[in-house]
Amino acid sequence: MTLNFWKILNYLVLACLVLICSLGTFYKHIAFGWGLGDMLWYLIMYGVTLTHLVLTILYRKKGIKRHGVLALIFLVITLYICLEATIWRDGEYPWNGEVFYKY
Repeated sequence: MTLNFWKILNYLVLACLVLICSLGTFYKHIAFGWGLGDMLWYLIMYGVTLTHLVLTILYRKKGIKRHGVLALIFLVITLYICLEATIWRDGEYPWNGEVFYKY
């Protein structure tokens, strides 16, 4: 794969994490099915996003392998967060076909 592919993929994954955090914070509540325990998931999301942002800034000129590793690791974490917010949602707010919980 080319240099630009891994760099672009890394930035796309970072943009998805920022979008998920922004929507969950400012738009509507993203439910993970844990009730008040959803705050733990929000802390995990913020921590993962900040870690990815810092590592991307630090490694932006270090080589293509680091972009590839960052992209793959954080893509898996992002997919896991998305699955936990949708079809793997716990019993407090079971999956109803919608990502955002309606009060």
